[in-house]
Amino acid sequence: MNDGLQGLRGMLMVLCLIIFLLVFAVMLYSVWKHHRSGVLGQTNFHASVAVEICWALAPFVIVLALVWPTTKVMLNP
Repeated sequence: MNDGLQGLRGMLMVLCLIIFLLVFAVMLYSVWKHHRSGVLGQTNFHASVAVEICWALAPFVIVLALVWPTTKVMLNP
């Protein structure tokens, strides 16, 4: 059981690191793309159903990705 928990801890750390790097990369790209781009107005994302659905599903998928392997390790004797 201890080996399973150590492997789980390592896998979850890697998964969290990947999520962090993806979010950081998107943030840096957005800052670089829109830095002094000459556009003074703000973009309205509230009318985009696709953006709102993705915004709601992303945390759900992340939580499932973290809970699924944890539950499998914890329920196996």
